[in-house]
Amino acid sequence: MISRLMKTTRVFVLMMAVLLFGVLDSSAQVLNSNSGNAFKDNWAIQFQPGFSQFYGDATNHNYFQKLKGEIGLYGDLSVRKMIIPAVGVGLDFAYAGLKSYKDRRKGVPVDYHLSGSYYDAGLFVYVNFNHLFAGYKPDRRFTAYGTIGAGWGFWNSALTDGITGLTVYSGSQNGSYKYKTNAMVVPVSLGINWRLSDRWSVNMGGTLRTVFSDDVDVWHDGFKYDQIFSTNVGVTYHLRTRWGRGSKRSRPSKKSPCCNEKQEKTKPIIPIYGFDQINVTPATAKPAKQPRPIDMMSVQKKSANLNVQRIEFRVQIMATTKPLNNVAALQMQYHLPYPVVETHQNGFYRYSVGSFKSFSEALAASKEVRRLGVAGAFVVEYRNGYRIPIPAKMKKE
Repeated sequence: MISRLMKTTRVFVLMMAVLLFGVLDSSAQVLNSNSGNAFKDNWAIQFQPGFSQFYGDATNHNYFQKLKGEIGLYGDLSVRKMIIPAVGVGLDFAYAGLKSYKDRRKGVPVDYHLSGSYYDAGLFVYVNFNHLFAGYKPDRRFTAYGTIGAGWGFWNSALTDGITGLTVYSGSQNGSYKYKTNAMVVPVSLGINWRLSDRWSVNMGGTLRTVFSDDVDVWHDGFKYDQIFSTNVGVTYHLRTRWGRGSKRSRPSKKSPCCNEKQEKTKPIIPIYGFDQINVTPATAKPAKQPRPIDMMSVQKKSANLNVQRIEFRVQIMATTKPLNNVAALQMQYHLPYPVVETHQNGFYRYSVGSFKSFSEALAASKEVRRLGVAGAFVVEYRNGYRIPIPAKMKKE
């Protein structure tokens, strides 16, 4: 029996680990290509002390009635990584004291007391509702959040009949049945968060843990799954928050982030506006009385060549060596006002938004995109669909 239980536990832990790494792998391209969210950025450690209440067969009181004496000590420690400003994944450890009382059963006075300890560990998904539905804002202080997870719970409990003095313990044998001491648990929580600074925030909320077993209170009398509800007030420490700010290394620079320093130095300067298509030869000195005649037909042809050049400015938000699986998801992820366009040039897949006729229009759009959470957004110039350098003189204007 024990070996079978251990095998089941190992399979569950393996499945949850595969689920977690699958989520991280599917977001790897965003994590590694967006300067606002490298893997080491946007972590949080949260500690939430409070009190717990048990709900199952060994109780007949509601939340407020239990405040008079049916509460146990509660503590929760979690670590999470935010994948995008609205969604994160993490690991959670919790302890809850079991304390409950039942004084009436089917109209008959009884005297049952439950005591003991409960522990669990598991993975969870964290959702910030304000960032999800209203878009990310760096200066937002108050937010509401929720979590849902899956894990494994363990308990050591005892149920005492105050009338007969009989005590039944978890793990004990009752005829042919042996009470369990562990089972799968699904915690669901809701809370509010107040950001004190870039590093610290305080939060308050509640978590309902549903244990997929009726053996926590060592009593089978109607409740199929026992539940533990916790009320808590906690503190969160944020590590390397980069949304909408970016690190010092990720701030836009004059150099294009698509290439390394060596490639940037060796990259030839490409003239703009099509002047590279005109073969200009130095004019030889001639007497003023004999000026060189101008071929008007040649001038018209050269002007026509210039007119077919399509110059546009865009706002680049990302560059990767491999194409993204879902380009449209970037627009939804950051609530961008323009569709995301993918171009492939010089071994890089570049992702940009908007199409503007002037550098100033694109610059204004880039500031808006950075405000939405893309810290490394910057202006780029394209000629006939190919990216070209922006002249330094234009940037200064």
